[in-house]
Amino acid sequence: MTKQEANDTSPINHNHPNSEKSVCVTDIESDDEQNPVLRKTLIMSIGGVALLFLAAFLLGYSTAILEHGVPSLIDAVIIGLGLLFIAGVVLLCVKLWPDTGPEPVGPSVKRSRDLMVLLIGLSIVAGVAFALIEGPENNLLFSNDPIGSTPAIIVLFGLLIIAPIITLLWWRSIDEHEADAYRYGSVVSLHFYFFLAPGWWIAARAGWVPSQDPMIVFLAVCVVWTAAWFYKKFT
Repeated sequence: MTKQEANDTSPINHNHPNSEKSVCVTDIESDDEQNPVLRKTLIMSIGGVALLFLAAFLLGYSTAILEHGVPSLIDAVIIGLGLLFIAGVVLLCVKLWPDTGPEPVGPSVKRSRDLMVLLIGLSIVAGVAFALIEGPENNLLFSNDPIGSTPAIIVLFGLLIIAPIITLLWWRSIDEHEADAYRYGSVVSLHFYFFLAPGWWIAARAGWVPSQDPMIVFLAVCVVWTAAWFYKKFT
């Protein structure tokens, strides 16, 4: 070894153009790894809400038509436009979906995703069936009118037996990161309920707002829970 080689112990120059290039490439790769996850979540959330709204509109409109007789040409056009909007939302979601290639997914993660999809699918089927049984005159979610024994038994069976079993299986299959995000959403939504429920109750007694509707409170807590859950999971 020459003397020059032995004394050449100068530190790496991080200001060198090649060093900046490597740092920039690393940052871009890191962004590419993180952004698709958030992008997929936004597409699923916004696209899912849009599809749910359009499906509910078509379901209610079609049921009302069947209740009042033969559909007219205008009814057919409205239903056709609704179907086109659904197809457009689906195509837009597919087009905007990031192409990240095959992702390595562990068995537990795949199982938790399958259980979540199963629970959402069963909820949609139950909601559609409930709407068809009750008819268009019932406001369903925000109604306090009496319902029949058959739909009540079906909904209670799914809500009190099927859903808890699937939820328990999902909870046992998720990883620690997912569980921590889910617990974070639980704490935030619980505190939100602590403030919302008594606050609404006091305001209603003072005559400032209508009487408290339990389903509105329930949906508000669910929205806060989901928002906090996703925030913790993707940040």
